[in-house]
Amino acid sequence: MSAGWKRGSFTVEASILMPFLMWIIFVMLCLGLFWHDRSVLSACASELAGKGAARKYETEAHLESWLSTEASALVEDRLYLLKVTDITVKVTAEQVTVAYAGSSPVLGGLQTKEQEKAGRKNPVNLLRKTRLLKELAGKV
Repeated sequence: MSAGWKRGSFTVEASILMPFLMWIIFVMLCLGLFWHDRSVLSACASELAGKGAARKYETEAHLESWLSTEASALVEDRLYLLKVTDITVKVTAEQVTVAYAGSSPVLGGLQTKEQEKAGRKNPVNLLRKTRLLKELAGKV
């Protein structure tokens, strides 16, 4: 009689424990996908900021429109959990800023915003200023 009771208690304990373990596995899987999508958004923002900074001779308006179209195409089919809610591109004479915002309805609405900046340098102006400083230092 006692051997049958011990077998039944294991089934009851397993039926209580299994949903909890499955929930933990689900949460860990969702968090792993969330961190993957965050790193993809950060890498895409960094890549676009670098591309924008490399195009130093284009106008700010033209570069901003080009980066905006590239931004949506770059993250397409790369995200597993997040949906991109906003893409912001800002180009000034000194720097390029690209930001992605994303959200997911899973686990209470996870949200993230990834932003990267890159400086726009003009090597011609830098060389001219360096030569001018050398000339001024040589006269002193």
